[in-house]
Amino acid sequence: MLFRRTLRLPCDILFGRPSDTPSSPNEYLNNLEARLESVHAFARERIKLASERMKTRYDFGATGHHFKEGDQVWMYNPKRRRGRSPKLQQNWEGPYTIVKKLNDVIYRVQRS
Repeated sequence: MLFRRTLRLPCDILFGRPSDTPSSPNEYLNNLEARLESVHAFARERIKLASERMKTRYDFGATGHHFKEGDQVWMYNPKRRRGRSPKLQQNWEGPYTIVKKLNDVIYRVQRS
């Protein structure tokens, strides 16, 4: 309540205000169920739109890596070595030469 009147919220504009005095408990439950269903449908729609927007933004910057046999690559190896600070250790090893492509994401490599 603000200035002796009920505050008007954005959700009241979207979904309408509930009636102040329901005539019976059954009517109240029916109205509540209908309002909750509409709010859930609205939320599902907004989540779906946000998900599609995030996917579009991610796909715009994502690039696929296509390597051929004989290409020089670096291999990620996060193995920690004793006696050295993890922050100062290098996680990338190489260069390696691609010997064979086993499938789209797995390659057999050999140290160059």
